[in-house]
Amino acid sequence: LEDKLYWGRFVGGIIMGFITTYLKLYEPSILTGILVVILAYMLSTLILRVLLPDEKRRKLGRNLYLSGAGTYAAMWLITMIMVYNLAS
Repeated sequence: LEDKLYWGRFVGGIIMGFITTYLKLYEPSILTGILVVILAYMLSTLILRVLLPDEKRRKLGRNLYLSGAGTYAAMWLITMIMVYNLAS
């Protein structure tokens, strides 16, 4: 389950990188894009918390919130930079 969570966040970071660049959420400030990415991460965590059975939630513990967080942020940033440069 933790592997699926990690890879889901990996893919989520890539998707958010595309969305940030496509919608130009870095204008007028990158803080707008960062806020949207953080809100999307928090929303995905809340959705998982509701959808997962109580037993699996307890088994994951803090990993439900932290697993893949760094990867999510890194993939968002890498994807956003690559798409921005390739589209320019």
